Amino acid sequence: MEWRTSTYCILLLALIGIQVDSKNVSPSNHVNNICSMWGNFHFKTFDGDVYQFPGTCEYNLVSDCQSLIRQFSVHVKRTEHTNGPKISRVSVSINDIAVELTENQVVINGQKVTLPVHVSGILVEENTIYTKLYSKMGITVTWNKEDAVMVELDSKYSNRTCGLCGDFNGVPVYNEFIESGRKVGYTEFGNKHRVPNPTHDCEDPFENIDEQNEVDQCEKYRADCADLLEEEKWSSCSWVLNTEPYIKACTNDICSREPEDEDTTALCATLSEYSRQCSHAGGTPPTWRTAKFCAVTCPYNMVHSESGSPCMDTCLHRDTNTLCEEHNIDGCFCPPGTVFDDISNTGCIPAEKCQCKHDRVYNTGEVLRKDEEECICEEGKWICESIPGPGLCAIEEGSHFTTYDGKDFTFHGDCNYVLSKDCDESKFIILGQIVPCFTHETDTCLKSVVVLFDNDKKNPLIIKADGTVQHNAEVSLPYMTADFTVFMPSSFHIMLQTSFGLQVQVQLVPLMQVYITVDQSFQGKTCGLCGNFNKVLSDDLKTPQGVVEGTAASFANAWKALSNCPDRTERMDDPCSYSSDSEHFAEHWCSKMKDKESLFAKCHSTVNPDSYYKRCKYSSCTCEKSEDCLCTVFSSYARACAAKGIFLQGWRDIVCEKYTENCPASQKYSYQLQSCQRTCLSLASERQSCSIHFVPVDGCACPEGLYQDEN
Repeated sequence: MEWRTSTYCILLLALIGIQVDSKNVSPSNHVNNICSMWGNFHFKTFDGDVYQFPGTCEYNLVSDCQSLIRQFSVHVKRTEHTNGPKISRVSVSINDIAVELTENQVVINGQKVTLPVHVSGILVEENTIYTKLYSKMGITVTWNKEDAVMVELDSKYSNRTCGLCGDFNGVPVYNEFIESGRKVGYTEFGNKHRVPNPTHDCEDPFENIDEQNEVDQCEKYRADCADLLEEEKWSSCSWVLNTEPYIKACTNDICSREPEDEDTTALCATLSEYSRQCSHAGGTPPTWRTAKFCAVTCPYNMVHSESGSPCMDTCLHRDTNTLCEEHNIDGCFCPPGTVFDDISNTGCIPAEKCQCKHDRVYNTGEVLRKDEEECICEEGKWICESIPGPGLCAIEEGSHFTTYDGKDFTFHGDCNYVLSKDCDESKFIILGQIVPCFTHETDTCLKSVVVLFDNDKKNPLIIKADGTVQHNAEVSLPYMTADFTVFMPSSFHIMLQTSFGLQVQVQLVPLMQVYITVDQSFQGKTCGLCGNFNKVLSDDLKTPQGVVEGTAASFANAWKALSNCPDRTERMDDPCSYSSDSEHFAEHWCSKMKDKESLFAKCHSTVNPDSYYKRCKYSSCTCEKSEDCLCTVFSSYARACAAKGIFLQGWRDIVCEKYTENCPASQKYSYQLQSCQRTCLSLASERQSCSIHFVPVDGCACPEGLYQDEN
C-alpha cells in the first residue's frame, strides 16, 4: 500500500507540469469549468490537464456518466485537411433534443433550422466566427466552425462527467492519466472515448509508449514559444492564466512542422486558444495578429478584435451591449460609434442612419399609422403618439368577455347582467341575459340584449337570439327613431347605431354574440362587465361599489341586474379532460385555425390565433352543440381579422360550411357585407338609413342591385 501511494505521488509530480490553472480567480473567471480542444490535436480537460491526441474518428468530448439516463453528451468528429485537422461536426444531445452542428447548417431532431433558434430551453445562435449553444441545464458549447470547440459546464456536474474532457473532479491527472496506479498514455486515453459509428471508416491512432521522448525532441523550440507568449504585451493574460501549457502546445506545433514548412496554422490556433481563454478569464489579450501573421478577414466593414463584447448593438437592438453579461470573445465587431445594420444588412453604420422596421422598412421621417397610435421613424427609433379611438367590448360564446381596455376573462352566468353602462350621464344601459343553454350549468348562452336609453325603463329595445326585435312591441327591420337605427346588414347580424356614439353589433349565427363599440367621448365614463374604458387594464374588474375584484366570478356576480339570481363560481377544470372523443373532435377542427398552410395563416401575424384556439377547444368540449360553439369561435377570429383589414374569403370552405347553405330564397351568402339593409321600404326613406362605418360582416343578403320585399 505504501508503494502504491508513493507511485501516485511520483506520477502526479511528473504530470503536474501540463496543468492549466487560473492564477487569480475573479467573478468572470470560469476557467476551471471549461474544457476545450483546438488546433493540432490539443485538448485541455476541466481539471487543467493539457495533452495531444491525434484521433480523427468521432469521440465523446464530454457526457454525463453518473445518471442512469444520460442527460447530455457532446460528440465531435475530426477530419484531416491539407493545412491541419478540422472539426467537421459537433453533436450535442440534451435529454431528448439532438442538435447537430456542421459548418453550413444546424439540424435539430432531424430538421434543418435557421439561426437563431430556441427550443426546449436550448438556444443556438451564431456570429461571424462562432456557433454557440446555450442550455438552461448549465451547458454551453462554442465552436469556431473550424478547429476549436469549448464546453463550459455548471459546477453541479462536478465529478459526474467522462470523455476527452475528463471527469471534472477538480484533481488533475488522477483518473484520466493514472488508472489503478498505472500511467495511461494520452493516445490510450483518447482511444477509449471513440464513439462507434458504422457509417465512418477510421482507425485508432497508434499508441506510442515513448511519449516523453517526443517531448524531449521538441524542447529545442521551447525558447521561441516562451519569447512569444511571455512578452510584456501578454502580461494581462499571464496574470490570470498559467502560460506554461500553451508554451508546450506551441512547442509541439512548431516541432511537428517539416523544416521547410512555413505554415503557421497550428501555431495560430494555439495563440488563438490562449487569447480566447485569457479573455474568458477576465484578462485583456493584446492585438497580436498582423496582416501577414494569423490574419482574420472580417465581412462588411467590421474589424477584428481579440476581446470584444459578444452582444453587438444593432439597429433593432441598441442596448444589447449595455445589458450583456457574457464574457468577452474574439471576433469581428463594428467600429466604435457604429452599430450593425440588421435591417438592410449593409454592415456597420452610425446609429443615426438606421432605418425602422414594421411591416416593411421605413426611412427616417416616414410615418406608420396603426389603430390607436401614429409613429414616425427617427434615426432608427419609433416615436409614437396615441390617437384617441373608440372602445370595443365583446361577449362571445356566451362566456368569454373582452373589456374595452382589452382584459379577457371567462364567466358562466345565470342571470341578467349589466354589460355596459354610461355611469356619468346614463345615456345608455346595456343588459345581457346569460343563462345555461341546456342542462349543463357551464354550457351558457347569451339569450337576449336589452338597451335602455336615458334610463327609460318603460321603452327598452330588446334583441333576442332568434332575431326578433322589440321596442314596446315587435318591430320589423330596418327600424329608425330620432336617436337610433336598427337594421340587419346580413341574415347573421343585427346592428344598432345611435346618434351619440354607441354602436351594438349582435351576431345571431351560429350562436348569439354581441360587440359593443363606444366612441372616445365615453372614455373613463363606463362601467359594467365591459369595464371602465380608462385605458388601464389593472382596474377593469371594478364592482359598482368601486372595489377591484381578484376573480372574474366575484366581479361578474356584482353586476347582476336581478338580486334573486344565484351567484356563480369560478370554473377551474379543463372540460376536454372528461372525454377523449370530445378532446379529439376539438383538436381536429380547432387546430385548423393555427395551421400555417391554411387560409387562416394570412392573418396569424396580425391577430394571434393562440387564444382563439384555446377558446375553440374550451367551448367545443363544454357545449352540448359542439359544432355551433367551435364555429362561433372561428367566426370571432374571422371578425377580428376583418377589423384589421384582413378578409378570410373562403374560410367556411375549410370549416363550418353548413351555415352558408341555408340562405333565404333569392339571397346569397357573402363574406364581406358592409351596407345598410336594402329593402323596398328603405327606398322610400328620405334620409340615409344607417352609417356604413362598421366592421364588415358575413351572412346572407340580397345580391347587389336587388332589394328585400317586406312581404
